[in-house]
Amino acid sequence: MAENAYYTLLTSLPHIDSLFDSKITPISRLQLDRRLSMLNQEDKETLIKVEQLMHWSHLGDDVDEAALIKLAARLHAELPSQTLRDLVNWRLDMRTVMAALRRKMQGKQAPGDPQWSYGTRYAYIRRNWSNPTLGLQHAFPWIPQAIDCLNKQDYLILEKTLLEAVWRRLDDAGRQHSFDFEAVVIYVLRWNLVARWTTYDGEQALERFNELTDLALGEFVNQLPGA
Repeated sequence: MAENAYYTLLTSLPHIDSLFDSKITPISRLQLDRRLSMLNQEDKETLIKVEQLMHWSHLGDDVDEAALIKLAARLHAELPSQTLRDLVNWRLDMRTVMAALRRKMQGKQAPGDPQWSYGTRYAYIRRNWSNPTLGLQHAFPWIPQAIDCLNKQDYLILEKTLLEAVWRRLDDAGRQHSFDFEAVVIYVLRWNLVARWTTYDGEQALERFNELTDLALGEFVNQLPGA
Protein backbone atom coordinates (compact mmCIF):
# COMPACT_ATOMS: atom_id res chain seq x y z
CA MET A 1 0.00 0.00 0.00
CA ALA A 2 1.37 3.42 -0.92
CA GLU A 3 2.59 5.68 1.87
CA ASN A 4 0.22 8.47 0.86
CA ALA A 5 -2.69 6.04 1.36
CA TYR A 6 -1.60 5.43 4.97
CA TYR A 7 -1.39 9.19 5.42
CA THR A 8 -4.92 9.62 4.09
CA LEU A 9 -6.24 6.89 6.36
CA LEU A 10 -4.53 8.09 9.51
CA THR A 11 -5.49 11.73 9.04
CA SER A 12 -9.13 10.61 8.68
CA LEU A 13 -9.09 9.05 12.15
CA PRO A 14 -9.90 11.11 15.27
CA HIS A 15 -7.06 11.61 17.70
CA ILE A 16 -6.99 9.43 20.81
CA ASP A 17 -5.85 11.72 23.63
CA SER A 18 -5.69 9.42 26.62
CA LEU A 19 -6.85 6.12 28.00
CA PHE A 20 -8.37 6.64 31.43
CA ASP A 21 -9.86 10.08 30.70
CA SER A 22 -11.85 8.69 27.80
CA LYS A 23 -15.57 8.17 28.37
CA ILE A 24 -16.28 6.67 24.96
CA THR A 25 -14.19 5.60 22.02
CA PRO A 26 -13.41 8.50 19.65
CA ILE A 27 -14.95 6.54 16.79
CA SER A 28 -17.23 3.51 16.73
CA ARG A 29 -15.82 0.16 15.67
CA LEU A 30 -18.18 0.16 12.69
CA GLN A 31 -16.85 3.53 11.57
CA LEU A 32 -13.29 2.47 12.25
CA ASP A 33 -13.70 -0.68 10.16
CA ARG A 34 -15.10 1.41 7.34
CA ARG A 35 -11.98 3.59 7.39
CA LEU A 36 -9.77 0.51 7.59
CA SER A 37 -11.34 -0.77 4.39
CA MET A 38 -8.84 1.53 2.68
CA LEU A 39 -6.13 -1.01 3.51
CA ASN A 40 -5.14 -3.54 0.90
CA GLN A 41 -5.94 -7.21 1.52
CA GLU A 42 -2.47 -8.08 2.82
CA ASP A 43 -2.55 -5.28 5.37
CA LYS A 44 -6.07 -6.23 6.46
CA GLU A 45 -4.97 -9.81 7.07
CA THR A 46 -1.91 -8.69 9.03
CA LEU A 47 -4.01 -6.37 11.19
CA ILE A 48 -6.37 -9.22 12.01
CA LYS A 49 -3.42 -11.39 13.04
CA VAL A 50 -2.02 -8.71 15.33
CA GLU A 51 -5.39 -8.11 16.98
CA GLN A 52 -5.81 -11.84 17.52
CA LEU A 53 -2.41 -12.05 19.18
CA MET A 54 -2.72 -8.89 21.28
CA HIS A 55 -6.32 -9.18 22.49
CA TRP A 56 -7.65 -12.57 23.53
CA SER A 57 -10.38 -11.41 25.92
CA HIS A 58 -13.03 -12.58 23.43
CA LEU A 59 -12.06 -16.23 23.90
CA GLY A 60 -14.42 -18.46 25.80
CA ASP A 61 -13.80 -20.87 28.65
CA ASP A 62 -13.59 -23.84 26.28
CA VAL A 63 -10.52 -22.53 24.45
CA ASP A 64 -8.11 -25.23 23.27
CA GLU A 65 -4.87 -24.06 24.86
CA ALA A 66 -2.57 -26.17 22.70
CA ALA A 67 -4.31 -24.93 19.56
CA LEU A 68 -4.01 -21.38 20.84
CA ILE A 69 -0.27 -21.73 21.26
CA LYS A 70 0.12 -23.16 17.78
CA LEU A 71 -1.99 -20.33 16.37
CA ALA A 72 0.12 -17.72 18.17
CA ALA A 73 3.36 -19.23 16.88
CA ARG A 74 2.05 -19.41 13.31
CA LEU A 75 0.59 -15.90 13.23
CA HIS A 76 3.68 -14.39 14.83
CA ALA A 77 5.91 -15.98 12.20
CA GLU A 78 3.77 -14.46 9.46
CA LEU A 79 4.04 -10.86 10.66
CA PRO A 80 6.05 -8.81 8.12
CA SER A 81 7.30 -6.11 10.51
CA GLN A 82 9.87 -6.34 13.29
CA THR A 83 8.01 -3.60 15.16
CA LEU A 84 4.84 -5.69 15.16
CA ARG A 85 6.70 -8.85 16.14
CA ASP A 86 8.31 -6.99 19.04
CA LEU A 87 4.93 -5.66 20.19
CA VAL A 88 3.37 -9.11 20.07
CA ASN A 89 6.33 -10.70 21.89
CA TRP A 90 6.10 -8.10 24.63
CA ARG A 91 2.36 -8.60 25.03
CA LEU A 92 2.64 -12.38 25.18
CA ASP A 93 5.48 -12.07 27.68
CA MET A 94 3.32 -9.76 29.78
CA ARG A 95 0.54 -12.32 29.86
CA THR A 96 2.98 -15.06 30.85
CA VAL A 97 4.44 -12.89 33.63
CA MET A 98 0.99 -12.31 35.08
CA ALA A 99 0.19 -16.02 34.90
CA ALA A 100 3.42 -16.78 36.77
CA LEU A 101 2.75 -14.15 39.46
CA ARG A 102 -0.71 -15.52 40.03
CA ARG A 103 0.67 -19.04 40.27
CA LYS A 104 3.28 -17.89 42.79
CA MET A 105 0.60 -16.09 44.80
CA GLN A 106 -1.27 -19.38 45.03
CA GLY A 107 1.86 -20.97 46.49
CA LYS A 108 2.54 -23.19 43.49
CA GLN A 109 5.94 -24.26 42.32
CA ALA A 110 7.41 -23.44 38.94
CA PRO A 111 5.88 -25.43 36.08
CA GLY A 112 7.73 -28.69 35.60
CA ASP A 113 7.69 -28.65 31.82
CA PRO A 114 10.42 -26.73 29.97
CA GLN A 115 7.82 -25.14 27.69
CA TRP A 116 4.87 -24.16 29.83
CA SER A 117 3.64 -20.96 28.21
CA TYR A 118 4.10 -18.64 25.24
CA GLY A 119 6.19 -15.60 24.44
CA THR A 120 9.95 -15.36 24.86
CA ARG A 121 10.37 -15.36 28.66
CA TYR A 122 8.82 -18.59 29.93
CA ALA A 123 12.17 -20.41 30.26
CA TYR A 124 13.75 -17.43 32.06
CA ILE A 125 10.76 -17.18 34.40
CA ARG A 126 11.02 -20.85 35.25
CA ARG A 127 14.71 -20.47 36.12
CA ASN A 128 14.05 -17.38 38.29
CA TRP A 129 10.92 -18.62 40.03
CA SER A 130 12.26 -17.91 43.52
CA ASN A 131 12.90 -14.25 42.70
CA PRO A 132 9.92 -12.17 43.98
CA THR A 133 9.74 -10.27 40.69
CA LEU A 134 10.95 -13.20 38.56
CA GLY A 135 14.06 -11.16 37.82
CA LEU A 136 12.08 -9.07 35.34
CA GLN A 137 11.40 -5.86 37.25
CA HIS A 138 13.68 -3.88 34.95
CA ALA A 139 12.13 -5.21 31.77
CA PHE A 140 8.62 -4.85 33.21
CA PRO A 141 8.65 -2.01 35.79
CA TRP A 142 4.97 -2.56 36.59
CA ILE A 143 5.62 -5.96 38.22
CA PRO A 144 6.02 -4.68 41.83
CA GLN A 145 2.73 -2.79 41.62
CA ALA A 146 1.04 -5.82 40.10
CA ILE A 147 2.30 -7.97 42.98
CA ASP A 148 0.97 -5.44 45.47
CA CYS A 149 -2.43 -5.48 43.74
CA LEU A 150 -2.52 -9.27 43.80
CA ASN A 151 -1.70 -9.33 47.49
CA LYS A 152 -4.44 -6.80 48.21
CA GLN A 153 -6.84 -8.43 45.75
CA ASP A 154 -7.30 -5.01 44.20
CA TYR A 155 -8.17 -6.12 40.70
CA LEU A 156 -9.41 -2.74 39.52
CA ILE A 157 -6.02 -1.12 40.13
CA LEU A 158 -4.36 -4.20 38.66
CA GLU A 159 -6.41 -3.82 35.49
CA LYS A 160 -5.47 -0.13 35.26
CA THR A 161 -1.81 -0.96 35.86
CA LEU A 162 -1.70 -3.50 33.07
CA LEU A 163 -3.66 -1.36 30.61
CA GLU A 164 -1.38 1.59 31.33
CA ALA A 165 1.68 -0.57 30.72
CA VAL A 166 0.35 -1.61 27.31
CA TRP A 167 -0.56 2.01 26.52
CA ARG A 168 2.96 3.17 27.29
CA ARG A 169 4.45 0.41 25.17
CA LEU A 170 2.30 1.54 22.27
CA ASP A 171 3.44 5.11 22.93
CA ASP A 172 7.05 4.01 22.62
CA ALA A 173 6.39 2.17 19.38
CA GLY A 174 4.32 5.04 18.01
CA ARG A 175 7.20 7.48 18.30
CA GLN A 176 8.99 5.54 15.57
CA HIS A 177 6.03 5.40 13.18
CA SER A 178 3.89 8.28 11.92
CA PHE A 179 2.24 7.55 8.59
CA ASP A 180 2.91 3.90 7.81
CA PHE A 181 1.18 0.58 8.34
CA GLU A 182 2.65 0.17 11.82
CA ALA A 183 1.07 3.49 12.79
CA VAL A 184 -2.30 2.18 11.63
CA VAL A 185 -1.91 -0.96 13.73
CA ILE A 186 -0.85 1.06 16.78
CA TYR A 187 -3.93 3.27 16.39
CA VAL A 188 -6.21 0.24 16.30
CA LEU A 189 -4.52 -1.27 19.35
CA ARG A 190 -4.98 2.02 21.20
CA TRP A 191 -8.63 2.05 20.18
CA ASN A 192 -9.01 -1.47 21.57
CA LEU A 193 -7.61 -0.36 24.93
CA VAL A 194 -9.99 2.60 25.12
CA ALA A 195 -12.90 0.35 24.17
CA ARG A 196 -11.93 -2.12 26.86
CA TRP A 197 -11.60 0.55 29.57
CA THR A 198 -14.76 2.48 28.69
CA THR A 199 -16.84 -0.70 28.87
CA TYR A 200 -15.06 -1.97 31.96
CA ASP A 201 -17.15 -3.50 34.71
CA GLY A 202 -15.25 -3.40 37.99
CA GLU A 203 -17.26 -6.29 39.42
CA GLN A 204 -15.90 -8.54 36.68
CA ALA A 205 -12.24 -7.66 37.30
CA LEU A 206 -11.31 -10.83 39.19
CA GLU A 207 -13.26 -13.07 36.83
CA ARG A 208 -11.63 -11.56 33.75
CA PHE A 209 -8.18 -11.68 35.32
CA ASN A 210 -8.57 -15.35 36.17
CA GLU A 211 -9.86 -16.22 32.72
CA LEU A 212 -7.04 -14.48 30.89
CA THR A 213 -4.19 -15.67 33.05
CA ASP A 214 -5.49 -19.24 33.05
CA LEU A 215 -4.71 -19.28 29.34
CA ALA A 216 -1.03 -19.20 30.22
CA LEU A 217 -1.10 -22.00 32.80
CA GLY A 218 -1.80 -25.03 30.62
CA GLU A 219 0.53 -27.90 29.88
CA PHE A 220 2.23 -26.84 26.65
CA VAL A 221 5.25 -29.11 26.54
CA ASN A 222 5.83 -30.50 23.05
CA GLN A 223 2.88 -28.50 21.74
CA LEU A 224 4.76 -25.62 20.18
CA PRO A 225 5.82 -26.05 16.56
CA GLY A 226 9.39 -27.29 16.51
CA ALA A 227 9.31 -28.44 20.12
